[in-house]
Amino acid sequence: MEVFINLIEDDLVVLLEKIQNTNLKVGKDVGIISYNETAWKRFIPDGIITISTGTKKIYEMIADMILNNDKQHIEVLIALTLRNSL
Repeated sequence: MEVFINLIEDDLVVLLEKIQNTNLKVGKDVGIISYNETAWKRFIPDGIITISTGTKKIYEMIADMILNNDKQHIEVLIALTLRNSL
């Protein structure tokens, strides 16, 4: 199985189009891991595994750090959404 890690939404569309034009099946012949969960990724046949960083929360933390002149290091948690694409 070949596994593709996708970072940019437009590239994911291109990848899915290329897979659709072959006899390959996501989850059987090809695996896909994508960055950042979006609502439409769960509707793609067999779903897309996603790794998300909670971007909104990170932006809020950064804004708060800037406003308070806080220079601490922070831990950023990630969320992994497993689906059948691997």
